[in-house]
Amino acid sequence: MEKHVVYKTKGVCSRAIEFDLIDGYVYNVKFKGGCKGNLIGLGRLAEGARAEDLIGKLKGIKCQGDHSCPDQLALAIEENL
Repeated sequence: MEKHVVYKTKGVCSRAIEFDLIDGYVYNVKFKGGCKGNLIGLGRLAEGARAEDLIGKLKGIKCQGDHSCPDQLALAIEENL
């Protein structure tokens, strides 16, 4: 199964996250807005990772409030599995 996701973020600096879910794995993660260098790094680390593993590692990370960009990526993946 292949799915292209565009997820509108909530409560963080980035405005949206785009990625592809292919057979339970995450590819082509790109953040719109936010801390450019950190989010490019996060996208590269997530490349080819198992979706469930990323959810387990990233969900619940907090930044300047109740969420963070990694947490938002986890929620976006979880919502689209």
